[in-house]
Amino acid sequence: MGSTGPQKLVTVVWSGLAAEVRHIRDGCGLSLETVCGQLGWQQSKLSRMERGHQCISAADLASLLVIYKVTGSERNRLLHLVDRQDEPGRWILDSPLAPTPVARLEAEATSLVDAEPLLIPGLAQTADYARALMAAEDVPPEQAESWVELRMVRKSVLAKGGLLKFDLILDEVALRRTVGGRKVMAQQLRALLEFADRPNVRLWVVPAGLGGDAGFHWPFYMLNFPRDESVIQLESKASIVYLEDKKRSTSFANMRRS
Repeated sequence: MGSTGPQKLVTVVWSGLAAEVRHIRDGCGLSLETVCGQLGWQQSKLSRMERGHQCISAADLASLLVIYKVTGSERNRLLHLVDRQDEPGRWILDSPLAPTPVARLEAEATSLVDAEPLLIPGLAQTADYARALMAAEDVPPEQAESWVELRMVRKSVLAKGGLLKFDLILDEVALRRTVGGRKVMAQQLRALLEFADRPNVRLWVVPAGLGGDAGFHWPFYMLNFPRDESVIQLESKASIVYLEDKKRSTSFANMRRS
C-alpha cells in the first residue's frame, strides 16, 4: 500500500502534483480501472489522489510512474515534489497550456484579484475571445478548444452563493484593443458589463490618460484564502509561476498596491 506520506495538503505544490498525475494517466490512455487493477488498489484511492483529496506517498507515486513509463529526470522531478507537499513554495509550469492547480485553488479561495494591463481577465473572457487569443498564439485548434472549455468551466466558481469576492483590475487599453474582430470584441464588452454587475464582482479600470506609474506593469492573479494566506500566479506566453511563500506573496501584493 505504501507509506501514508505527508498529511498537510499545501495548496500549490500538492494541487500541481495531483494535476500532473492525472494528466500523465490521461496521456497514456489508461483508465482508473486498468491502473488500479495492475496495482491492486481500490479505484477510489487513485481518484482521491488525482482530485487532491489525498496526499501521494513516494512509494505510490513510484509505482504509478512505472506503469506510466515515466523515467529519468522527469521521474526524479515528480518524486522530489512528494517531499515538498508539506512546504510552501513555487510551482513552475513550462507551458500555460499544461495542467495547472488553479481550478482547485479557485474552489478553495475566499477572494480573487485579477489584474490585466493588456487583455480582458481570464474568468471574464467569452469563449470566442479566448479562442481568438489562442489563434493569435498559433495553438492547434483541438488543444485550444480544450483550453477554452476548461476556462469556461472555471467560471462556475464565481456562482458559489456569491461568497467568492472577485476584483478585476484592467487598463483602459484592454477595452480598446480589438481581439478576434469587431463582433467578438463587442460581445466581449457586453459580457464584461454583465459580469461586473454581479454583487460579488468589482471592476476597476485604470484610465489611459493616467500618466506615469498606474500601479502595475505586468498581469498577476492573486488567490486569497482563510488565515491571510495567498497564492500569486504570474503567467507569460512561455510559462506559469505560482508563488506560495507567505512573505513573498505579501510583499508582491503590497508592491502592486503601492
